[in-house]
Amino acid sequence: MLADAVAAEAYKFLRQRGGLFWGFCAVPLGMLIFHLGVDTWMNSRISVPLHMDIGRQILNGLNGGGSAFFHIFFIAGATAIFSGEYRWETWRLLTPRNSRINLLAAKFMVYAIAAAISLLMLGVAYGVHGLYAGTLSGRITLPGADFPLLAAGTFLVNWAELLLLGAFTALVAVTTRANIGPLIAGICFSFAQSLASSPMVAPLWDNRLRWLALFPGRTTQYLRSLLGGEPIAPNLYSDPALLLPAILFLTGWILLLGGATLIRFQRQDLPRE
Repeated sequence: MLADAVAAEAYKFLRQRGGLFWGFCAVPLGMLIFHLGVDTWMNSRISVPLHMDIGRQILNGLNGGGSAFFHIFFIAGATAIFSGEYRWETWRLLTPRNSRINLLAAKFMVYAIAAAISLLMLGVAYGVHGLYAGTLSGRITLPGADFPLLAAGTFLVNWAELLLLGAFTALVAVTTRANIGPLIAGICFSFAQSLASSPMVAPLWDNRLRWLALFPGRTTQYLRSLLGGEPIAPNLYSDPALLLPAILFLTGWILLLGGATLIRFQRQDLPRE
């Protein structure tokens, strides 16, 4: 029955053209067009040799999934997935045909797959940009032997952050039964987490477990810093000893929000929806 729910949800999602495009296609497509346009303009106006590291460009694209601005689009996509049944009042037609657990789990799975594909497309877009700019300048560095493992880790960290946003948006959507509320709440949540992990605030904190436990945005920033070997803030580096707790805290946040959404949906009365 779960497979049927996933297939039905995927069918509906692929025909929500607005949510599909703006939520998961606009960011990688927009960044590809923007970078190719800038590369072409700079090559025609300014003859400056550029050294393009393709591996670094792809990692930059994958890390774009952690941008608070890009999060707005993913939150819009999650809102379209989790609020659609309330908007069209179709829950009462679906719940007699499948369990609520399967119906909500199908939405989570479709969002997770769409977010993963969009994130991969963003990495590919930056890779194409690097190849194009490097071809114009004639200086290209190909990824090294450690690139696959580093790229996989970077993808998983940023994908987990998108899953966290999706779970939070789903909880607000189920609780409020609204369309605008989850979008606004998700954006505020994203910017709050981004502010909590910004270089301006990070020096006030040390690498203690309580900060990783309370602020999932701080956790993802910690993991990105650890993978890239770059400081979180000037003279502040991630502690490798906290890698496992950070992963557990981030996973716990996703499961906590997803579980709260499921419990709320299981107990929800749907007389009109």
